[in-house]
Amino acid sequence: MKDHWDPKPDERKYYRRSYDGQRGYLVRRSGKDCVRLDRPMEELISPLDGAWVLDAKLHVMSPHAAAKIAYIADQALCRATGEYGSKKEWIDLGDKERIRFMKDGPDVGGFRDEFYKGIMGLLKDLTDG
Repeated sequence: MKDHWDPKPDERKYYRRSYDGQRGYLVRRSGKDCVRLDRPMEELISPLDGAWVLDAKLHVMSPHAAAKIAYIADQALCRATGEYGSKKEWIDLGDKERIRFMKDGPDVGGFRDEFYKGIMGLLKDLTDG
């Protein structure tokens, strides 16, 4: 077997981390089975341990991807309305900031929160979230 291996997208075997719902797929690093988080443009590798469970139901996108779409839409809404919003790009947010946004959205009250809920509601059927 190869020491370093990444499957083609149509050959991926997906796993879900039990304690935070992160989704990833099986890869091989340094001769060991690992899970690469399913995030474009980021190589976040975790050992394949008991926290990872085979994901029986496949979805079009991860909850992380849906939250990223909602975050970018919130930024566009703020620019269009002249309201203050985050200037940081999604990729520049720390894990705690991303997790907070995934859970609560902008959390400023009013239209922005309703906009977030609407987007996430529409994308819910495409994710498992």
